[in-house]
Amino acid sequence: MHQQTIKTMTREETFRKKSAHYQHCFVSECPRHEHCLHWLVSQHTQRTDINITSVNPMNPDVRANKCTLFREDAMVKYARGMSHFYDRMTGQQERNIRRRLIALFSRKPYYEYRNGVRSIPPDIQQTIARICQEEGWDGTLTYDSWEEDFQW
Repeated sequence: MHQQTIKTMTREETFRKKSAHYQHCFVSECPRHEHCLHWLVSQHTQRTDINITSVNPMNPDVRANKCTLFREDAMVKYARGMSHFYDRMTGQQERNIRRRLIALFSRKPYYEYRNGVRSIPPDIQQTIARICQEEGWDGTLTYDSWEEDFQW
């Protein structure tokens, strides 16, 4: 099966779309603002917006390079879909891995990951890989497709 990487929108289109509902930051004195998604999204705020959610500029951590809300503007690869994920595993491995993933994520998110409804971020991919290794699977993990996005 051929896996494809999908890039959906340009940076500007993504920031413009997110500006309607993502937390903004207008603290240009922050030493990391030029690479923070909150600040970059705020640059695409529509002038007609009356209300927006914003980072508190009075919080001392925001200006002190310790902001807990900092989100780097680096693209990461999200996996999507697991329809052939278990194809080369033994039945016992499949059952054990599926049971552990459902216990970890709960049933609905697990099936949203499996069916490609919800994208799988890198940290979840690592958790899935660790569980597979613990259950004795040392083969390649096969996802349906890949897409690049920011870690919002």
